[in-house]
Amino acid sequence: MSIPLGRSSVRRTHPSVVRSLKPMRHTVLIALSALIFSGCQSAEKAPEEDLLGKYERPLPAGAPALRKVPTSQWPKVDTNFRRNPTDLVKAGKRSLAWFDKKSTTNHFPIEGISHAHAKASVERLLQLLRTSRSGEAFTRALRRDFDCYMSIGCDDEGTVLFTGYCSLELDARRQPSGAFRYPVYARPDALKTNRITGEVLGWQLEGQDLVPAPDRAALENGLLRGTELFYFDSPLEAFLVHVNGSARLRLGDGAITYLGFGGTNGREYTSLGRTIKAQGLVRGPVTIEAIRKAYRRNPAAVTRAMRQNERFVFFRETDAEGWPSGSLGFQVEPKRSLATDKSIFPRGGFVFVETLVNGEPFAQWMLDQDTGGAIRAPGRADLYLGAGNRATALAGEQAEEGQLYYFFLKDAPR
Repeated sequence: MSIPLGRSSVRRTHPSVVRSLKPMRHTVLIALSALIFSGCQSAEKAPEEDLLGKYERPLPAGAPALRKVPTSQWPKVDTNFRRNPTDLVKAGKRSLAWFDKKSTTNHFPIEGISHAHAKASVERLLQLLRTSRSGEAFTRALRRDFDCYMSIGCDDEGTVLFTGYCSLELDARRQPSGAFRYPVYARPDALKTNRITGEVLGWQLEGQDLVPAPDRAALENGLLRGTELFYFDSPLEAFLVHVNGSARLRLGDGAITYLGFGGTNGREYTSLGRTIKAQGLVRGPVTIEAIRKAYRRNPAAVTRAMRQNERFVFFRETDAEGWPSGSLGFQVEPKRSLATDKSIFPRGGFVFVETLVNGEPFAQWMLDQDTGGAIRAPGRADLYLGAGNRATALAGEQAEEGQLYYFFLKDAPR
C-alpha cells in the first residue's frame, strides 16, 4: 500500500533523461493516497478537473496500457549499471517467490502476458544482472532476449506522473493509556473475501446473511470492539496508518514493532487531503505536516472530513523482516519497488523508470510490486522511497513526469 506525497509543482523531466514529453507547467498537490490538484498556473488557468484528468485519465475500455517500442526508442538500460546489485536482486527474488504461489496465477493473463511469461522474464533478467560483465554486455543480451513496452501514460505518448511514498514511523501503545486511546483494528471474522482474489464479498455475522461491509462510521461505532491492536494519541494518527496501510511503531517501553496490511472493507476511498483542501482547512501544499497542523487548529472539522472516507483498513502485527509490506504481500525495497494500477499492469515484473528524484536524474531498474489508492491510471506511478524522516521529506517533494517501461521475454514459455 502506498501513501504518495507531493510538492506543489510538477516539473517536466529534462529531455536528456526522458524523451517525447510535452512541455507543461502545472501546480499539483499530492497527499495521502490521492492526487490533490489546486489548478493550473499556465496563462489559460485551466479548471481543477482538467488538471486532475491530465494524469488520472482512465484507460479506455479495451485499450492496451502498454505499447511495444522499437529498439531505437529504448531507454538507456545500462545507466548506472552495477553487476548483481544487492537491493535489486533482493527485490527480484521476492517477486519470484510471489510467482511461486499458486494463487498468483489468478492475476494473469494481463496485457497479453501470461503468468509463466512474467515469471520467466524475471528469472532471465535476474540472470543477466548476475552474469553480465559490463553495461554494454547487459544491453546486448537484453536486446537479444527481451521486448520493451512503454506505458501509454496519460496522453498516449508515454507521460507518467511519478510521485513518491514512504513508510510511517509513529508512537503507539498496546493498551489504552493517557492520550493513547484511538485504536487500529485486526481483521474481523465477519469480513468475508474471495480467498483467491482477495475481493471483499461482504460482512457476515454468525448465523446471519451476507450483507455489504459497513463503512468507516459504522465500524468506528463499536462493531470492532475486542479486535483492537494498538492505540494512537489522536484520531488523525490512527487515520494516517489506515491511509498508508502499514507503520513502524515506537512503543512506550522503548520496544519497536510493525503493523502490516490486513485487508479493507472494500468501500470507496475518499482523499482526506482533497477534502480539507476544498474546505479551506489547508492552504498551500497538502503534506502530512500540513494536515497535522490543520487538525491541531480545528480537530472537529478534520475528524468530520476523515469520516467522509468510507474505506477502512485492518491490520496485523508483523516483524521487521516482512516490513514494510506491499500489496503483493511481501517487503518492498526503497527505490526498487514501484506502485502502479494493478488492474491494467502486470504484477511483479521488472520495469525501467526515467524521471527525476530530488531534482536529479533517476534512471533505474525497479519492480512493479505495490499499488495505492491514487494509482488508478496508466499515467500514474508511485516510487517507494523508504522509511524515516528523510524518506518522508523526499516523498513530500516527489512529483515529476517521466516514462515507464516494462520488459518481457521475446519468446513466451509454452
